[in-house]
Amino acid sequence: MRYFHPTLATLALAVFPALGFRIAKPDFPKFAGSLDCKWDGEACPGAAQGFIVHGLAGADIPDPTAPELAAGGKVVLGFLEGKPFSWPRYSADFPNARFRWVVLNELSSGDANNVFLTQWRNAGDSLEFVKAHPVALPLDLGETYILAKATLPDNSLLLILKGEGSDAGVNLQDFRFIRLQSPDKAKEVGRRTNKSEVAVQKILEKLNNDQPVEAVIDSSLACEIVKGQKAPSGGPLLRFTKTRTSILYTKAGPQETPMGKDVTTLDIWKQIKSGR
Repeated sequence: MRYFHPTLATLALAVFPALGFRIAKPDFPKFAGSLDCKWDGEACPGAAQGFIVHGLAGADIPDPTAPELAAGGKVVLGFLEGKPFSWPRYSADFPNARFRWVVLNELSSGDANNVFLTQWRNAGDSLEFVKAHPVALPLDLGETYILAKATLPDNSLLLILKGEGSDAGVNLQDFRFIRLQSPDKAKEVGRRTNKSEVAVQKILEKLNNDQPVEAVIDSSLACEIVKGQKAPSGGPLLRFTKTRTSILYTKAGPQETPMGKDVTTLDIWKQIKSGR
């Protein structure tokens, strides 16, 4: 891991003020910035101060994962290396084309990925930072991006954020429903999570010792906005599909057998109006 020299942090603070800095749109996928959260549970009161260090990963900030940047409750945000970048994947214009909300994932190491919504102003060929929403959206594993969006009956915007990741037999799908209201209010109005854990390492140890193993059940959850159909409340209708698969691990490889699907729906606008 490369060492982040303190003078670079000083330079970044001197050259780029915490608020109102701009980044060229072609350079934005390389953005990295550090918030001094002053954590209060999942709240980040320090977000109101903006990014205390920010610039381009690999240039202004040689190593965004350096522990020095995340010390003392700070969190470094940006776009995870190796993930495909596109504007629809991470951003949505709201309340109009002048403003863009961007999902930033944590680059600094930690027990969870703290995800933040940030607001930027479209300024021609660049983006100007406006604010970071002061509440983190923690994800146990993987990264979060925008899966879909829909206009609600009051002209606020529903964002469906999908967090997903897998590691050592754990598969996670985490859907958060965020309501954006003009001009800069964001609130989580619902969440659905599916976490499937398979003890792959223990199964492989049994196979290597010629011990019998039993089939295990894996599952995954998908979410979509039903096209061409409104919910009874007049808002978008959300559909969830949970797929179950039986997996028998053998020395020749895993053998998968479909075990069916469970489909449910959600009237999100009704839920929002009821305050549930």
